Amino acid sequence: MSNTVLLTSNGRDILLDRFRNLGGTTYPNEPKVIGWGTGGIAGGPFTAATSDVGMFQEAPETRVTGTSSIVTTTTTNDTYQVTGTITCTQGGGETIAEMCLADSASKPAANTVAAGGVVGSNSSTTLNTGTNFSPGNNGYVQIRTEVLQVTAGSGTSTLTVVRGANGSTAISTIAASDIVTAGNAPGSTVVTNGDLFLHASYSGIALSNGDSIAYTVTVQLT
Repeated sequence: MSNTVLLTSNGRDILLDRFRNLGGTTYPNEPKVIGWGTGGIAGGPFTAATSDVGMFQEAPETRVTGTSSIVTTTTTNDTYQVTGTITCTQGGGETIAEMCLADSASKPAANTVAAGGVVGSNSSTTLNTGTNFSPGNNGYVQIRTEVLQVTAGSGTSTLTVVRGANGSTAISTIAASDIVTAGNAPGSTVVTNGDLFLHASYSGIALSNGDSIAYTVTVQLT
C-alpha cells in the first residue's frame, strides 16, 4: 500500500474556520495532536480518504501533543508543520499503518460491530454494536472505509444509520467485530473529541515494545 496523506473534509473545515477567526470559533483547539493506528486489523490495512471521520483502528497508546511551526517549502511561510514521537507500549509489539492529526488528546468513542444489520450488506440501515454506543443522533461513525450517519438509536446497541455518508461509498465487507469509530463530518460537532484534521495511511511498520516513530507532518498551501 502506498503512502496516502490527506486533509479530511472536516480538516478543510477546521482550516477555513481558523482562517476566518484565529483560534477558531467552531474549532478552538489547534489540530496538532498525533495519534496512530493499525490501519484496520480485520480486512486491512485500508487507504485514507478525504471522507474519513475517524481512524480505521486506533492503537492503545496515548495520543501525543506535537510541536507546531510555520516553515517555508516553496514560498515564505507556506507550510504548517507538526512534529512528535509516539512509542509502542505493547508487550507483543504491533504494526502501525496509519496516523492522524486531531485537536484533542482524548480519543472519540469507539465500539465493535455485532452480527446482523450492516454485516455483509451495503444497504442495511441497522447498525448493531457489541454494547450500548453513544455517538449521538445526527453524529457520524466510520467502519473500515465507510462513513455512516447515525439518525436514531444513539445510547443503545441498535442504531439507525444512513449508508455511504460524507462522500464515502457503502461497502458490503463489514464484518462482526469490526471497529466502529465516532467522528465529525463538516458542520457537525456532535461527537466529543471527534474532529479528525488529517489522516494518513502507509505500508505497515512492525514495532517491538519500546520502538518509536518520530513524525514530521507538513501541510503546504499551494
